[in-house]
Amino acid sequence: MAEFLGKVAIVTGSTSGIGKAVAETLASQGAHVVICGRNEEKGRQVVEGIEHAGGVALFVQVDQSVPYATDRIVEEAVKAWGRIDIIINNAALVCNKPIEAVKHEDWDRLFTVNIKSGFFLVQKALPYLQKTRGSIVNISSLNSQKNIAGNFIYDSLKAALNHLTTGLALDLRDMGIRCNALLPAGIATPLLNDWFKQLMEDPSEAERIAESEKLRADVGEPQQVADVVLFLCSSHASWVNGALIPLHGGYQIG
Repeated sequence: MAEFLGKVAIVTGSTSGIGKAVAETLASQGAHVVICGRNEEKGRQVVEGIEHAGGVALFVQVDQSVPYATDRIVEEAVKAWGRIDIIINNAALVCNKPIEAVKHEDWDRLFTVNIKSGFFLVQKALPYLQKTRGSIVNISSLNSQKNIAGNFIYDSLKAALNHLTTGLALDLRDMGIRCNALLPAGIATPLLNDWFKQLMEDPSEAERIAESEKLRADVGEPQQVADVVLFLCSSHASWVNGALIPLHGGYQIG
């Protein structure tokens, strides 16, 4: 889509999985993409892949559990390209424990990364989003509407992300900024592997089961999420605002 040429997109958690697919897809359409994550090697590899395909990207190494990390993301984007058009809040942590094992630290770290960092990224970028009448997409989860045993921290915070999405859509509507959320079911990403590793004592067995799960028909691919993100950030979705869109291929019906 020619409309993405020269636009600047920030994609958090984009060194792998859904975030990586989203970043590559936006870059393939001409957007300048900020890759964000903790792992420098993986971040550089994503940038190199985008550049090899003719796109434009930069990597900002950040840990979004650290206060004001999101400020640096915005500052680097503006320093490089002078504008911000798109924010994809994708970074997330998982926590699957029986209720007896949950600690304050579990709630705190998931809240910081899964909710608070995304809010403050939008807040810091707001002057630039207002100028470009930008678009925000939050990557929520079907778990925000459907619980899994032992997964209540993640599930609860994804539900909070839904409410944050509609709140931002309401408050930013008159600035011309749209905010929507996608609610994927299981997607074949490293986050799925992390989830099984928390469930099982044997890491190698957890890895084996996770990779087996990814082959199921009801487990999606990161690109299938990225394609919908592209639509939501385009002018074709100009009347889509405050939407919470399930993505499950029809496998969660009934």
